[in-house]
Amino acid sequence: MGQLEFQAIVLAAGKGTRLPEILEGRPKCLLPIGPFPMIWYPLQLLQRHGFTEVIVVVQESEKSEIQQRLERLQLKLKLDYYSIPTDSECGTADSLRLVSDKIKSDVVVLSCDSIIEINLYPLLSKFREKDASVQLLLLESGKDQDVVMPGPKSKYKAEKDIIGYDKATSRVLFMASASDFEETVKLSGHLLRENPDMIISSSMLDAHVYIMKKWVVEYLAVTELLSAVKGELLPHIIKKQLLQPPAVPENDGASEYTAKPKVDDIFQFAVYTEMDKKIDKASVFNKEEKATSHPIRCYAYFADSKAFGLRVNNVRSFLSCNLKIFEIFPALTGFTERELVSQSSSIKSTQITKCAVGDMTTISEKTSLNQNVIANGCTVQPKTRINNSVLMDGVTVEETVVIDNCIVGEKAVIKSGSVLKNCIIGPHFVVAAGTKKESVYLSNADGFMTID
Repeated sequence: MGQLEFQAIVLAAGKGTRLPEILEGRPKCLLPIGPFPMIWYPLQLLQRHGFTEVIVVVQESEKSEIQQRLERLQLKLKLDYYSIPTDSECGTADSLRLVSDKIKSDVVVLSCDSIIEINLYPLLSKFREKDASVQLLLLESGKDQDVVMPGPKSKYKAEKDIIGYDKATSRVLFMASASDFEETVKLSGHLLRENPDMIISSSMLDAHVYIMKKWVVEYLAVTELLSAVKGELLPHIIKKQLLQPPAVPENDGASEYTAKPKVDDIFQFAVYTEMDKKIDKASVFNKEEKATSHPIRCYAYFADSKAFGLRVNNVRSFLSCNLKIFEIFPALTGFTERELVSQSSSIKSTQITKCAVGDMTTISEKTSLNQNVIANGCTVQPKTRINNSVLMDGVTVEETVVIDNCIVGEKAVIKSGSVLKNCIIGPHFVVAAGTKKESVYLSNADGFMTID
């Protein structure tokens, strides 16, 4: 049903600046989450909800690698890749601006790092019922706080969104990041007077799943000052809800809100057109009486508190999502747990539990593996013990190695007799035979280094 009324966009051009320890130049969207690359999950979510075409925004230098990886996964989607220059500082709103000429209808926008267990149909239905300009999905935060962080010990400060909303209508009235403030959050008197029952929450996570009216993307196309969706576009639109739209000259125009302001005035775009009326009348989603007559309307959809959802944008969330994959995989994907282990891999171990294993991986006999994600083309030799860890593509683990709560980067080699606990091993790094390390980061970038 979604494909009939909405276009889908997956943003995958992020550079993974908060994941340098495990990326080192690799596409962030191809990081393994269970047996699949991260970008597969939002694409598969769209496919399960009836979408057949998706616009995918990627970096130019990564396009070929991403395209080849997704082709091997045989998704039943037509993927229209749009690449941006690798050397550009392109935010999420910039990405939408670049594809604005491809947008012919309202859009569903997902980030490649949104791993969520959700039914999209209620979101789409609420978007139509509220006649929203923008609707964002909010999840209960803190789903990644139960893991022991590998790497050097440091103080971890969780990212928090501060969101103000009307409890009765779910209308979003304020949005900011906690990092934008030192100790106190300042709210305008006008906002508080107009919305005395507003709830302010710091316990919700913006899932980076947005449903937008077509006019929002058209507005972005002529407004170059807004670079990020979450940090700039959404707060900008939310604030505009508090302003009165300009008066309409008599006998002028097609809309109650139409005026003749400057070209980038948001109210010039936020109009209810004849096409909107036709879409509303023909919508496959249920409708109810509109809650407000203001031309700009931002709403939140609150996911069930039991639903799983994470944004995999740092080491903690990456490890947490992988360690939880065994619990959530069927609900997340619609697949059975058998799909966690590739049929093309050779597994001779009889002591393997709760493990996801990628393609062409070899796991020898006399190995003990519990709650691990072992990606494509890995080799695990006999007499090894691996627990609560992630091994990325092409990792080699030699004999008599013990690995506990570690992330091992692509094509790293762990030589025989090594014991690693709570460590991050960078891509292509060779851990010397007999190494015994705990809570360190080993990387070719600086040999052995500590992260503050």
